[in-house]
Amino acid sequence: MDEARRLRIYLKLVEYTSIPLTLLMILYVLTGYGMISPALRHLGLSYALSANLHTSPVLRWLLNAAVILHGYPGLALLARKRLKRRGLWRAAEAAIALAFAAYAAAVAHAELYIAFPGLGRGWRFGRG
Repeated sequence: MDEARRLRIYLKLVEYTSIPLTLLMILYVLTGYGMISPALRHLGLSYALSANLHTSPVLRWLLNAAVILHGYPGLALLARKRLKRRGLWRAAEAAIALAFAAYAAAVAHAELYIAFPGLGRGWRFGRG
């Protein structure tokens, strides 16, 4: 795929994920405060509802997908805008891809560990 087309796709991804990502982040901040402060009870955010929403696996997956789908192309666009030399831009894009792949792997591992607690026994840090 040529660079111009890839950059247009990146821009569309950033545009389409910005509103869902913003809404999810607002939800996470409000539910976090809902768990530690009674001030948001007038919005209907009791401790129980806040805790259920804040720890919902579906919302976690949606948030992480939005972070990856927004963050990777956003940083790639920023790198392309700032780095004029083609080799430097390609190296930056590869580093960004590796960073987001590592993030996705860490999130997937954490989710698998939540689903299957015995999965990491014997090689994880801490107790076990």
